[in-house]
Amino acid sequence: MKSALWLLIGLAGCGDAPLSTALTTGVAVDVEGCPFRITTPNETTEPVHDDGKLGTAPTPRAQHLTFVGDPSTTISAVWETDFATTGTTLEYGADTSYGTKVKGFSVAYPTDLAGEDAPSVRVHQAHACGLKPATTYHYRVGSGAQVSADATFTTGPADASPVRLLVIGDSRDSVSVWNQALTMGAADAPDLIVYTGDAVILGTIQDAWDAWFDAAKAVLPGIPMMSLLGNHEANARHYYAQFPGPGNQQWYSFDYGDLHVTALNDTPLDPTTISADQKQFLDADLGKSNKTFKIVSHHKPVYTSYEGADILGHMHESELEMSWVPLEQSHQVDLVMNGHVHGFERTFPLHNGAPVADGQGPVYVTFGGAGASLVDLVPKPFIAKQLSTYGYVLVDIAGRTLTVTAKALDGTVLDQYTITK
Repeated sequence: MKSALWLLIGLAGCGDAPLSTALTTGVAVDVEGCPFRITTPNETTEPVHDDGKLGTAPTPRAQHLTFVGDPSTTISAVWETDFATTGTTLEYGADTSYGTKVKGFSVAYPTDLAGEDAPSVRVHQAHACGLKPATTYHYRVGSGAQVSADATFTTGPADASPVRLLVIGDSRDSVSVWNQALTMGAADAPDLIVYTGDAVILGTIQDAWDAWFDAAKAVLPGIPMMSLLGNHEANARHYYAQFPGPGNQQWYSFDYGDLHVTALNDTPLDPTTISADQKQFLDADLGKSNKTFKIVSHHKPVYTSYEGADILGHMHESELEMSWVPLEQSHQVDLVMNGHVHGFERTFPLHNGAPVADGQGPVYVTFGGAGASLVDLVPKPFIAKQLSTYGYVLVDIAGRTLTVTAKALDGTVLDQYTITK
């Protein structure tokens, strides 16, 4: 019934053909001026390229930044509007006169759990390439007179300049804690945010996403964020549409200064990829990186004190341990960053799960502290530090030193660990 209503509304317009509400299984889109293609998510509509048309609610919302290409020379802007708004432009430049405009495209999706309602949320994305490294640009998004407020972004460095990452995740149950954690983390001036999953209680609830973005609206338009999928995202069309990323979006990698980051999906649509496609990707990806520091990040930790056979605990991730840990060890990964456990845990350097000397194995840092209900943690021989508290992590790289700093919501330093090469 709702689908028919949408078609009638479209036909009642000013002679234009109604926008299609048919859903696709993914469409490859060439991005003009950029060395990459985007494949739209399954269960979204055909991509519509910028045509300048505005609907009833064209003002950009849920605005955020990410990278699909090289962080030192590209930026990707994403925002939402009503279904009928298909104008999609990104303007950017050295100041608020901008000077360069690029056209993007948009897709829409149904927000109900079954995906049977007519698509109602339209997600726009526009990509700028050929930018200068380590350069701050002003930008705005939208179409015509319906554009966002001015904001800025800074491209990543092309050399080994110092960089700071904000690593944060598991907001899930509380947008107020999410707002506080993100606000405090942003005050520490990170260059990039890595979100480790479980943003909302269930990835198919659009109201939850709306509240999540609203709580982050003072930060996400100005600091790029690379997102990882958690189990609560449920591989939903909502997640994939709102967070375009490199590769297939489920697993990918990128360089940022003298840091290499490999992002994996430990709750994939096809679980066999953990020991097959993702394992092969991880091996090849780490093997070809010559960066001084290597980080692997995914949602569920392999090494945590919060495990148990009942539903309140987390089962030991034995498949992840068998498939990924040996590669992290053999490729000399420095740090593995996770969420999922609602508290802070840092292990000693580990080899096959046992503590070893500094530099002899990866350190595993878990902090699912951005809003999900806290859990009780118990001492384990491989855990160096653990706290049941909210907060976030900063990762600083300067020269041949990597420093991990865990902070509470008020900015208090909870833990600090340094790796020097």
